[in-house]
Amino acid sequence: MKPPRVLRSVEAVRSFIRKLNDESSNGALVVVEGPRDARALRALGFQGDLTTLSENGGMVRLAATAEQYRRTILLFDLDQEGRSLTKKAALLLEGKNCAIDLFFRRALVAATKGGIRQVEELGRFTEYVERYP
Repeated sequence: MKPPRVLRSVEAVRSFIRKLNDESSNGALVVVEGPRDARALRALGFQGDLTTLSENGGMVRLAATAEQYRRTILLFDLDQEGRSLTKKAALLLEGKNCAIDLFFRRALVAATKGGIRQVEELGRFTEYVERYP
């Protein structure tokens, strides 16, 4: 028997990924901090355009990349460092007239009921998403 609490969390994470895919297919770029964050999103089924701050060469290169997209979704970790990076990136991108989307940061908290602090921790849900289709 499937535990109802786990199922609700799995469905919330699936819904989060579906919405992220929808936005990406409408011309949005998703930006995460590092490769483990990217792997976790891919493992859950994210198929859109994704870049990492660490592999993209930092904030300056991020601005150049973001200018090529309709919207930039900042999905940094929910810890102090992630909040700081979000603020810096948002200020930089606003200065470049790039549309910034912070909705998914809040949606991630809601989908996981605050159970994760780092995007890479979404990888914990991979097994459940595969097990309970």
